[in-house]
Amino acid sequence: WEISAMAFLVEVLPCLNIKVWRERILQLFPIYLRRECKVMRLLVLRCLMVLCKKPSTAENMENLTESLTEVLKDEDREVVWMTLSVLSDVLLNRDVPIASSLALQLVEAFRPLFDNDDSHVQVLSIRLFQVVMELVEEEGKRPLKDCMRQSLLPLFYHMYDE
Repeated sequence: WEISAMAFLVEVLPCLNIKVWRERILQLFPIYLRRECKVMRLLVLRCLMVLCKKPSTAENMENLTESLTEVLKDEDREVVWMTLSVLSDVLLNRDVPIASSLALQLVEAFRPLFDNDDSHVQVLSIRLFQVVMELVEEEGKRPLKDCMRQSLLPLFYHMYDE
């Protein structure tokens, strides 16, 4: 029944204008993202993609970043691609810098995706890596230097492949 309810939510979500409903729904998503069920993850990600289209909601989705980062470890390329798309919307709609701890977590999650079999996943992960490096708060860049150095060689190989 959970899958049916989530499918219904995907259809109804664009009609919901009540901010309280969106906030409550966002609080439930980390729980459902941890589930092993691919269908449930895809439905939650589809809901998040719909919610990202509303700028006011995209700002509130920062709390989901940790859960979304965990989903990037999924073996299914569709799940990973949708997760990257949601993260892209969340990160590109930011007006404030990213904390260095969050930036490090994201950069470490993106790096393995540079070698993904799906070229769309590769390109989007590299693009998001760049966005995170640009958005990280100035005083937080020092801890990222080691991670950045480790990422340069894979990035160079991918640039050479293109």
